[in-house]
Order: sequence, then structure tokens, then C-alpha cells
Amino acid sequence: MKRTIEIEDTLDNRVECAIDEVKSELENYLKENPDTDSLPCINNDLDYSGAIHSIVDSSVPIYTHEIKSTWYLHGSELEEAYENAGVGDNPMENDGMSAIYFYIMDKVQEWYNNEAEEVFEKWMESKK
Repeated sequence: MKRTIEIEDTLDNRVECAIDEVKSELENYLKENPDTDSLPCINNDLDYSGAIHSIVDSSVPIYTHEIKSTWYLHGSELEEAYENAGVGDNPMENDGMSAIYFYIMDKVQEWYNNEAEEVFEKWMESKK
């Protein structure tokens, strides 16, 4: 017997939502700190209150089916993110949620390193 199943791939959407929230966090930080003259550090400035970690943490799926589906579709990338984080040798720790967290955090950091400067420059222009 042959069965066909559909798996909803939510990882890219979760990454995009996390990036959008981090972008909003950056914009809020700039509004609250109008004397800022350089791009704030995502780790020291934006995450001082734990906001960035909270954003990424809330982007990790909590339902077993979605976690397993994400692992089925993106297992090698999740393993790589976990290994790069250097936190252990079991990417299935915490049912694989830790690896998903590190994957999303990597994508957020990548966006920040490549795109946040543009957000900052637009903000600087708007102050003139």
C-alpha cells in the first residue's frame, strides 16, 4: 500500500517572523536611544534585556509533529547549527528544539550582519 502525506514546512516562515521582530526591536532601540551614532550591537545593546533571545525562543516550534517535520526536512542544517553552537554533541537534545533554536538564531545573526546597517542608515537619514 502506498500513502501520500503532506508536510508543512514552517521553518522559513519562523525565521522570517523572527527577523521581522528583531528588525522592530532595532527600530525601537533607535527610537529610545536617539543619540546612537553607530549600529547597535545585537548581543550587547539589543539583547541586554534578553529581547533577542526571547524572540528566537518564541520562534521555535513546541508541538512534536512540527518539530519532527522540521527535522525531517532540514535535519542536516539543524545538526550543523547545533554543532556550530558548540554546546554539546547531541543535536536531539530537548527533542531537537535546541538545534532549531540555534538555526533560527544563526539566521537572525546573518540578517543582522548583512541588513541591519541599512535599517540604521535609513533611521539616521530620517533624523536630518
